[in-house]
Amino acid sequence: MADVDAPPAAYAHPTAALFTVLFKAASFVVYILSGLFGLGFISTFVICIVSLMLDFWTVKNVSGRLLVGLRYWNEVTDEGSNWRFESLEEGQREVNNKDKFIFWWSLYLTPALWAALGLIALLKLSFESLLVVAVAVVLSGANAVGFTKCSKEAKQSMSNMATNAIRSQLTGGLGRFNPFGGAT
Repeated sequence: MADVDAPPAAYAHPTAALFTVLFKAASFVVYILSGLFGLGFISTFVICIVSLMLDFWTVKNVSGRLLVGLRYWNEVTDEGSNWRFESLEEGQREVNNKDKFIFWWSLYLTPALWAALGLIALLKLSFESLLVVAVAVVLSGANAVGFTKCSKEAKQSMSNMATNAIRSQLTGGLGRFNPFGGAT
């Protein structure tokens, strides 16, 4: 029986978890509040791009390895470019659930939030803002794709989701599918 008074499991790598979220949050805050503080486009662009760059590098080279045991890189050879994906083998190291949660949620939520901000910028016809958003979507999306390809668990989850979607379409038909509440 588990000890009821036991403290909740702490982060195994709190500094990596902090910086995984910190650079993302910094770029969002600067982008959203730049008009409120009177920052011009150049200042907003530079601060956002630097924090996005720091986020990309930190997640790719530090957080991915420490929080979930994954890494990817590109090797350039005479024959061309080769992507390499690496994940921990079974039983090599235990991945902390809090670390895993913060990593995957921030990894997938970030490009979605930037895409929403891009839609808002497009509707406002703010093409300067769209430039910042495009860089943000590319960098955060690259990490999301790279780490999804690394993770056997994420690949299996995506495969199951695709299989279930196809199965529901084949068995239920398109006419009876209601995306807001299942079958009608």
